[in-house]
Amino acid sequence: MGFGVIAMAGDFVIPWILARRYPGYSHFRDTISTLGTTGSPVKRQLTIWLIVLGVCFLGFAVGQAIQFRVFTWRHSSYLLGIVAFGLGAGIVAGIFPEDAAGTEETPTGKVHGIGAGLGFILLLLTPLWARGMVECAAVEGWNTLGFVVGLIAFTLFLVSGKRSAHYRGLTGLWQRLCLATLYGVLLINGLASWMVP
Repeated sequence: MGFGVIAMAGDFVIPWILARRYPGYSHFRDTISTLGTTGSPVKRQLTIWLIVLGVCFLGFAVGQAIQFRVFTWRHSSYLLGIVAFGLGAGIVAGIFPEDAAGTEETPTGKVHGIGAGLGFILLLLTPLWARGMVECAAVEGWNTLGFVVGLIAFTLFLVSGKRSAHYRGLTGLWQRLCLATLYGVLLINGLASWMVP
């Protein structure tokens, strides 16, 4: 649980601290990855943080696996979501920075997008798998709510960058809302797993 708390709390605190050194940065408009683009004054710091984030998520996955009483395909899928997010949205996204807005896509930016995107999608599915896990039976309702809210926020995050999107300009807000929702569910599941006799 410790690794999870560090990663999930840090994913809000660290960008907030770094953004203070990035002129014009908006938590509502800009994604977290924007802090790591070429020309960013905090590119190196964000790279380090994303790698630390990924390692912490891998540690969190190991801790969750140890807490499981049984091991079904749902448990495997649940852990896969956590590991994929740690690798894709953490380590890979840190090593391969996002392209700056308005610039031509580079191979590095493409790898960043694929890694972070896959990680995000698989993490989004974890509440679905948790609904059928005996360790999370007591918080099934929270997982249902978390998936619904997370899916809505993730969808708004994806469309917010479209030229014709009504919610354009709030990409950072939807990203953070999605992360807050999924992180909250993961922590609730972690506590529920720990408390199962």
